[in-house]
Amino acid sequence: MNEKRRKILADVLGLLIGRGCMLGMNPIGMGYFLSVYVQEPRGLLLGACVLLGMSTAMEETEVIKYALSMLVTAVVLHLAEHTGKRLSTELKYAVGSGIGAVMALTGGMFTVHYGTYIVMAVLEGILIFVFARLLQGGIGYFLYHRKKEAMSSEEMVSTGILLGTAAYCMPDMGLTAISVAAGLSYFLVLFMGYKYGPGLGAISGAACGIALAFQGEAVVIVGILCVLGIGAGMFQETGKWWTGLAFMVTGISIGYLYADTLIEMESVKALLLGCLGFLCIPGKYLKPVSWNREEEGDRYVRQNIQLLTKNKVQEFSDSLQRLSGSFSKLARERQAVSYTDVNEIFEDISGRFCRSCVRRQCCWGEEYDYTYAAAQDMFLAARKQGYVAMEDVPEKFNSQCVRAGEFVEETNYLLQRMREGLSFENRLAESREAVAGQLGEMARMMKSFASDLYEMKEVRTKLEEEMIERLRKSHIDVQKLVIMERKEKRKEIHLMGRMRLGRCVTAREIAVMLGQVMGRRLKPAEQTKTVLGRELEVMVFIEDTPYKTLTGVARATKEGEEVSGDNFSTISLDSGEEILILSDGMGSGERANEESCLVIELLEHFLEAGFDKEAAVRMINSTYALQSESQSFSTIDLGSIDLYTGEAEFLKLGGAASFIKRKGSVSCIYADALPVGMFQQIELVRQKEKLEDGDYIVMLTDGILDCFQEEDKEEAVAQVLEEIKSLNPREIAACILERALEAGENRNGDDMTVLVAGLWEKA
Repeated sequence: MNEKRRKILADVLGLLIGRGCMLGMNPIGMGYFLSVYVQEPRGLLLGACVLLGMSTAMEETEVIKYALSMLVTAVVLHLAEHTGKRLSTELKYAVGSGIGAVMALTGGMFTVHYGTYIVMAVLEGILIFVFARLLQGGIGYFLYHRKKEAMSSEEMVSTGILLGTAAYCMPDMGLTAISVAAGLSYFLVLFMGYKYGPGLGAISGAACGIALAFQGEAVVIVGILCVLGIGAGMFQETGKWWTGLAFMVTGISIGYLYADTLIEMESVKALLLGCLGFLCIPGKYLKPVSWNREEEGDRYVRQNIQLLTKNKVQEFSDSLQRLSGSFSKLARERQAVSYTDVNEIFEDISGRFCRSCVRRQCCWGEEYDYTYAAAQDMFLAARKQGYVAMEDVPEKFNSQCVRAGEFVEETNYLLQRMREGLSFENRLAESREAVAGQLGEMARMMKSFASDLYEMKEVRTKLEEEMIERLRKSHIDVQKLVIMERKEKRKEIHLMGRMRLGRCVTAREIAVMLGQVMGRRLKPAEQTKTVLGRELEVMVFIEDTPYKTLTGVARATKEGEEVSGDNFSTISLDSGEEILILSDGMGSGERANEESCLVIELLEHFLEAGFDKEAAVRMINSTYALQSESQSFSTIDLGSIDLYTGEAEFLKLGGAASFIKRKGSVSCIYADALPVGMFQQIELVRQKEKLEDGDYIVMLTDGILDCFQEEDKEEAVAQVLEEIKSLNPREIAACILERALEAGENRNGDDMTVLVAGLWEKA
């Protein structure tokens, strides 16, 4: 059933509920109008239907009184909505109840027994509020539930009360032999028990039994209908015919036990009428809603898919790790020309030069030992210095060998060729090692991802129902809401929904609503849309961090250059980390700017994609190490702050020293590593520090340090930081740059950048 038809049926149901008179007043009809109008403000047709129902059971003056109450309530709530005042659902119910009580009070103020009117008016106002609140969940589920969407416990009870109220308001329709209200009650109990299970069957039985008791039936009817509702739910798997038969047999059997209650009141006829109506309903409308089992099944399937995905990703990771190992075995560098290489050179040259020489027999026959010893001396010289000079040739060998000069020249030529081949081979080995390193980092990243994927699990709590109810009160149609828990025990809320009535609500407002239910501060995830409108959207909310940061930067470009070779960036990750990055390109100007900018962009992409910080740096270093023609290098100075714990981590590859400015002290984070791309194997400087409220991280490039003339430049910067009293990160950065320029006599010998981040606890 689409939403439009549901709204029309809700209006038409007002015809029946409008007949709900009790003690000479009609709080049921007014409460129904108020509950539906607050959830779906379309008052004209709804009010007309409820008033039409009232007119069949009340005098015209009373109907006019309730018409005025509805009109005033609608106007007041409409004005409050359009003036920007956000009223809670309970407050709206209170407004409508108060208006109803005032209207009831004005009707009897000028009578003799005005005291009784005051009491009845107050009672009616209270009953209007009670009925509006009781019917709220059932009406909301009826209007907005999706197929196979589970009922909350509150919605289940409210639906039962709504059905009981409908039974109470049912007219006799002029039939003397049978009670239409009783027949409707049996039908509703059987239908709800069969379709929604024993729980809702029992609740419907209790509500309908109470309604019949108010109409004059014996109170024992409440218990009887509860038992019948439970039985209908327990027999639902046997099909509608067997369930209907069991319902009739159970009802008639109880009738014989309580003859005064059932048989004499002719309830058996009403029972048969209700069962007949149930059996006439087409089977497609009676399919039992076993959403609890389906949800558990879906959950089991999701867990299996999660496990299969984890195992498959780990298999990929293991394959990449083995491939990395294979490349590492191939990446064996040869540092120098080996003994075998030089020996092969001499054998080749002696074979070519001596084979046709007239002195061959003398050199390699009669004086073999001396010739071999001379060749060994030249071999040792070649091994030691990489070439053979004429001074390295023994005098006797030089005087006897008629081609000694050519011998030395050819030897050096072949050694040079061999060194070039060795350089190429080593470069190829470095490339293989770089690829092996990248494959290894990818394997570790995939294994970490697989672990995170499986450790993130769904949490089943009553908070989900409370959150859904809270959002529905704010006109948010929730299709799905799931609470997930990460390995750090932090909660994530995944919401699928849309706004009703063409309105909009910001993601931050939704986060506040969910946080009020959870008892924790929440915020929208980074990729979540900022506004929820009429279109169905998926939104993610995460636990908010107890800390926040503010950053400031100050920069100066080298004299004679138009652009700075330094670049910086700040990134906020969903993991709660605030990332600070500085990169100093080699040299200055456009080329240095391009190099450092590329490093920053690569780091941003890797970190936002979920790479570990160290893995991201190693991947970038491997990429730069593969660029055989490039002689341009950049530094990486990375600082991260965990806004959940206040822990800071520094990771440096060629970056200048960083500083932590605390209350009353300054500490220094030193760095000795070389820039990106110089070597495939790198030693990262990695250090962790615990920050407190009001601490600052100061990161800078070497252009700042070089301005200070003191021998211990880091100590000079620390002294400057101790003297700065400002609490504004931007002013701190500007002050450091200013003092550096003063120390360097206002000469910008290099690009200069200062990045400052302050940490504070959120209020």
